[in-house]
Amino acid sequence: MKRAARLPTGSRTSQGGRPCKSTKTLPTIRRRDLPVVHLPRQTRSQGGKTKLTNHRAAIILHAISCGCYRETAAELASIKAETLSHWMGWSGEPYETFQRLVRKAEAGLESRMVTILTGQAEVRPELALAILERKFPQRWAKVTVVAAPPHNLTFNVADILQKVQERIAQDRTQGQLPRATIINAAGINAAGHPSRPHDPRPPRLAVVSDLPGDGETKPT
Repeated sequence: MKRAARLPTGSRTSQGGRPCKSTKTLPTIRRRDLPVVHLPRQTRSQGGKTKLTNHRAAIILHAISCGCYRETAAELASIKAETLSHWMGWSGEPYETFQRLVRKAEAGLESRMVTILTGQAEVRPELALAILERKFPQRWAKVTVVAAPPHNLTFNVADILQKVQERIAQDRTQGQLPRATIINAAGINAAGHPSRPHDPRPPRLAVVSDLPGDGETKPT
């Protein structure tokens, strides 16, 4: 009885005939592209030996300097995002030196991106305006003016609702239904024209204010 030939690694199938899912591959980082990192020896005695090595720190710093988030940099360094978060909050060495290097890498990335934007500001003036709005919001941010209602205008919502209820009760005592409940099934008035449905909502109050230099009042 002949032995069945073994399939290549890339064409293996799982139970049921479906091909196996390919493993997630991360981009290859060449060692020559990594920065040279020399972290101090560990001074934190709790938790055992640290996983923060020079090579792992170099991978994280390289990924951050290329524009990756910290979570992505942690995945490239084969650690969890929570582990990197712990390293950024712990005291002692080598964590304090590592934290300074991470902040320096992020500042370097920001500086390069700002240089690119300011270099294109002469060609695209909207970039210059966007930079000014974010850098100096007190002077260049968009200002939205909202007119405040006049101080002498006072009304009570409870009083308005009470008046509406009194009007409905008065119509009921006269043997009439409120206007809001009258339904014209035909949709045609006495003149033979289509009638518009009555709005059951109470009248809306218009807030007005006296603008300087204008004798008329305009609704806001």
